[in-house]
Amino acid sequence: MAVAAALAALIVLAEFSQLLTHRTSHYARRMAALNQTIQQLRRRISSAERRSAAVAERNSAAELLRRVVSASDLRTVKLVDPTSGRNGDKVMDGASGTLAISNSQGAAVLEVAGISPVAKGGVYRVWWQEKHRPDTLAAEFVPDQEGKATVPMQPPPRTASMVMITCEPGTDGTKPTGLAVLKGRIPPEGKQ
Repeated sequence: MAVAAALAALIVLAEFSQLLTHRTSHYARRMAALNQTIQQLRRRISSAERRSAAVAERNSAAELLRRVVSASDLRTVKLVDPTSGRNGDKVMDGASGTLAISNSQGAAVLEVAGISPVAKGGVYRVWWQEKHRPDTLAAEFVPDQEGKATVPMQPPPRTASMVMITCEPGTDGTKPTGLAVLKGRIPPEGKQ
């Protein structure tokens, strides 16, 4: 009788073990599917957040541009290709830019169009040029696929006489190393 009870217990244990193994593998497959769904949702959320941040940044830049352009102390600087006068040898065909400055708003906004996309890891940098001082980094940006960008930044120092945009190979740098792609003369305050 003890042998029969032990045998019955083994049969029940084997059935229970088989059922438990089947349920465990079912739950493991279900968990893997749920984890994959969670990863897809996280990627979608991340993508939506990036798009939302880009839209908010564009709206913020557009609002700042409206404030600067409507300021009573508005100064504008036209940026042109500095190589355009050299035997028709142009670095960028049709590249142009405008810098709007308002000290009362405490801001400047640069708008560029027609510039070439940067190589992977590269950026465009905006520099203030002052007499007897090294160039000062004002901003960095990467244009959209159409070659356009709106870049909010601080107004130039009072002693800045030029603004220059260079194309740089990396994100580090305290002085310009690339060619100047656009350049413009900053008028003194009170003059246009």
